Amino acid sequence: MEALPKIGYWYGLRTRCGRTVPPLDILGAKLNSTVRLSDVAKLAQVGVGTVSRVLNNSANVSAATRQKVLDAIAELGYVPNLVARSLAANRTGLIAAIIPVIGYTQHSEVIQGMTDVLHAHGMNLMIGASGYSDQVELQVIEAFLARRPDAIYVTGVRHTDAVRSTLQRSGIPVVEGSNLTDRPIDTVVGYSNFNASVDLTRLLVDRGYRRIWHVTVTRDFNDRIDDRLEGFRWVASTETELKTDVIRCENSFDGGAEAVRLAMASNIRVEAMTFATDVMAVGGLLECQRRGINVPAQLAIAGFDDLTIAASINPSLTTVKVDRVDLGRKAAEIIINRLQGNDHSSRIVDVGFQVVERDSTRRP
Repeated sequence: MEALPKIGYWYGLRTRCGRTVPPLDILGAKLNSTVRLSDVAKLAQVGVGTVSRVLNNSANVSAATRQKVLDAIAELGYVPNLVARSLAANRTGLIAAIIPVIGYTQHSEVIQGMTDVLHAHGMNLMIGASGYSDQVELQVIEAFLARRPDAIYVTGVRHTDAVRSTLQRSGIPVVEGSNLTDRPIDTVVGYSNFNASVDLTRLLVDRGYRRIWHVTVTRDFNDRIDDRLEGFRWVASTETELKTDVIRCENSFDGGAEAVRLAMASNIRVEAMTFATDVMAVGGLLECQRRGINVPAQLAIAGFDDLTIAASINPSLTTVKVDRVDLGRKAAEIIINRLQGNDHSSRIVDVGFQVVERDSTRRP
């Protein structure tokens, strides 16, 4: 048998979906893949069909009989052959999700929304991390497809030709997320990072700021970050009175602090800075505090993502808010509807965004 491709990160999320299922993991049984269904039936003194009904959570089994079967399963360490079941039903009950990194709030919120819906429908989620690498993204997708997921979610809308063709040939529902495109692989659920950046920059212009710098990332450049940069550049090209510049830093608190240091070291009086992420923006705010720079009187700062810290830091951070949990729910709902064969929704779903103005850019 050919070895399956190695994947960088893979987390399986298991759920009981509010139903009683064989609690093999919490009974502390030693799992044994060599034990057969007939062995469980013999020990429980029931028929094989009864064991099958218990495993399938059928209501046509008495409580006493169900407990006998569960006890036998625990004693023998029986592991149901899910592969055989999935081949028979042509469904695995698994949905694959590819995100750039594990641990970023933006992506974990999408995953939370997806699991909320999928678990309610008895489905499980596999999560893979691409590390912002096109090559790794393809490897993870191929590894997941080898495990026969029923559908797949991928972050972003710009992929290599190899990724696009692989997903198109997969024959399963594909949902792209966290941005928008007019030519999705299958279905896209997201928001316009370009328009959000345009609206955020115009807010600063409306507040009277004319010397505005945009801070983007040096690494892990992706379509969302790129569209935010292009939105800023578009406003700069249409507002002739603006004096703008773009600098690149690490996507970290230290990177945001470095951006402020670079701005202060220049011979240009910078009035406002927009950061591609809240993480960098908060780092910039903290550097201003260390330097005694009044925000926003001397320098206005705006971020993107509306992380929890954005509303808590002082001064509170102007940013762009997206309901990413809802984005994840919508993505999962589309997948469920497609699998049930009753989906007639648009292939482009815009969840919208909101520019949230706070103290970091408000002028008296």
